[in-house]
Amino acid sequence: MGSLLEMMFVLLGAAILTVQGIKQDVAHKRDTMLAVEGQNEATLVTAYDSWITDNFASLLSQYTASGNNATLTPPTVDQLKTAGNLKQAHSMGPFWGGGYAVSMTMVPAGCTQAAGNCHVSFALYPTQPLLKGGKADVAGAAQIAVAGSKLAGTSQFGYSNAQAPGTITGINGSFTAPNPLGSKAASIMATNGPDSDGNSIYIRRDGSVTWTGDQDVNNVSLKNVNDIKAQTIEASGAVTAASVTATGAVKGNAVTSTTTLQAGNIASPRSPCSPNGVIANNSDGSGQQLTCQSGIWLPNGGRVLRMGYNPVSDGGIVWKPSCPAGGTPIVELTPQNWYVNQSATVNFNAYDNGTYWIVRITDGANAGITGLAYAGTYCSY
Repeated sequence: MGSLLEMMFVLLGAAILTVQGIKQDVAHKRDTMLAVEGQNEATLVTAYDSWITDNFASLLSQYTASGNNATLTPPTVDQLKTAGNLKQAHSMGPFWGGGYAVSMTMVPAGCTQAAGNCHVSFALYPTQPLLKGGKADVAGAAQIAVAGSKLAGTSQFGYSNAQAPGTITGINGSFTAPNPLGSKAASIMATNGPDSDGNSIYIRRDGSVTWTGDQDVNNVSLKNVNDIKAQTIEASGAVTAASVTATGAVKGNAVTSTTTLQAGNIASPRSPCSPNGVIANNSDGSGQQLTCQSGIWLPNGGRVLRMGYNPVSDGGIVWKPSCPAGGTPIVELTPQNWYVNQSATVNFNAYDNGTYWIVRITDGANAGITGLAYAGTYCSY
């Protein structure tokens, strides 16, 4: 009899331990499901953050076209997947039923595209509160919010408790917001905040947000750049480009071009310049290249440039060269041979006749004689 009674107690104790183990196992599995749910919601939040960054320009256009109606149209979970912001298919709702709702607005009220002060604020939340045994599971909602906060980056998770079911309170009191489900405890919500979209501090790929300070790219390369417009470019190494256009100075230890270098048409001969050695083109657009020499612009090659060299005889015509702006046409005759009476005088002269000179080779009586000279034409600066 005693042995039977002892056996009954042993079996009862084993049953109690088994039930307790089952309860612990169920609780552990529920904790795991709550943590996974928080991680799943954080994945969605990150996808929405990324989508906003990629589509901010179109959201801003939607806001402007609507007459600054703050309410925006968020994408569905399937659209996030199609756009590539969500890397794999995702459940449309939490494990306890219902779905995920998303609200998206442009803030602050009255912001404008011209002022550049618009941001996107969004909230994601399950459409049903978390229940356990038909009652609000506030502790479980807190577990989900904590798990989501660990993975959500700049976004924040919160939940409602039994004392204030109409308010969502962020983890560690990071924010408070009206409960989108009304006055229901164990409601869960994630938000990127009321004042910014959580991504406004980053450079947007669509170009809708401009930089506000100096950038340090940590000595890495920028590749596939279509066009660079800058007030100043400084380089300690090589600058390689198919085309460089500058309204100011281009400075470097060495500037090499495999095609051409085009200087600006900004210089006038004999006008002041600085510093010595800089190069520019004549302001008349002729393409004449000038160099700053001793503080004034002068042509490369010196103050007197030969423009032609032609043989002439008495009565011949020498056309004046077309000098770029600032140049004065001049002619110089170099005698080659002549014949006169030994007691006579020989004269070589060029007389200005407007657009040309008339060359005379004469004797002492100003009579033309047989002779030859070479007329060198120049532009004097």
